[in-house]
Amino acid sequence: MKNKRTHAFTLIELLMVVAIIGILAGILVPTVGAVRKQANVAASKAQLSNYVTAIQMFKGDYGYYPLVSGGGDSDNYELNSKGSSTRFIQTLSGRNPDGSVINSFVGKLNGNRRKVAYHNFSESEFFISYDDIVSVDQISDRFNNVNISIEIDTDGDGFVKPSPTDNAPDNPIRTPVTAYVDADESIGAPSYTLWD
Repeated sequence: MKNKRTHAFTLIELLMVVAIIGILAGILVPTVGAVRKQANVAASKAQLSNYVTAIQMFKGDYGYYPLVSGGGDSDNYELNSKGSSTRFIQTLSGRNPDGSVINSFVGKLNGNRRKVAYHNFSESEFFISYDDIVSVDQISDRFNNVNISIEIDTDGDGFVKPSPTDNAPDNPIRTPVTAYVDADESIGAPSYTLWD
């Protein structure tokens, strides 16, 4: 009588396959994370670029830049608080953060007297709290970082000099409006600028 031989994988062959899959996963996971980070930076830069465009459209309509206090070469407007974010939203959208119509006094106060919508804010532009609640009165980037700054030329020479940060260049930048984000190490959010 002949012995029937069946074909099967040995334990060593199975372990080799598992080891190879583990090595490939170890190479792939960091690469995917880096690609995701770069995609979030690109989306966040597009968000900042939309803000800059809205501010320039505002100036085209009204003849002056919104949100500036005046004085100096350029003015820095930080969006890292609910108050400054709310004013920014009201000024560029002509509406309150919750979407309701702003009253005439607030419209005049923010400079957008006609309540023109220069930018429509989406949910992806707002801060998400740790209990997953969207704060419509606090702007953040795709990393949930609120350290956003807008730099606006106030002396009319066509240059801005960003406030001293890690991102700020030594020389003025030839643009009337730009934006940048400072890193937030506590959440692992990187810094980036529009002038890079």
